[in-house]
Amino acid sequence: MQDFRNLKVWQKAHNLTLSIYKLTTDFPRDEVFGLRNSLRKTCVDIPAFIAEGSGKSNDADFARSLGGALALAYRLEYYVLLAFDLRHFSQESHDFVNCEIVELKKMINGFNRTLR
Repeated sequence: MQDFRNLKVWQKAHNLTLSIYKLTTDFPRDEVFGLRNSLRKTCVDIPAFIAEGSGKSNDADFARSLGGALALAYRLEYYVLLAFDLRHFSQESHDFVNCEIVELKKMINGFNRTLR
C-alpha cells in the first residue's frame, strides 16, 4: 500500500481532471447534464481508480484497477473528440487535452507493465 498522491500517473490524471473541469465550465447550458457531465465524471474516475488501486493488497489487484483507469482514459478520449466535433472545444483545447490523454494512457500502460 502506498500514498497515491506520490504516484506520477495519479498526478497526471488529477491535473487532467482539473483541466477538463476548467475547459467545460463554459459548455452550453443544454450540455450540463449531457456531455459536460460525462466528461467530468469519466475524468474524475481515472485518478479515483488509480487511488483505489494503490490501496489494494497486491500488485495484481492494483493492475486491475489500472486497467479500469485505462479503459476510462479511452472513453475520455472519445468524449473529447465529440466535444470538439460539436464545437465545444477549440482546436487548441482539443489538441492540448488529447495530447495529455495520450501521455496518460502511456503512463498507465507503463506502470501496469511494472506491476505485472
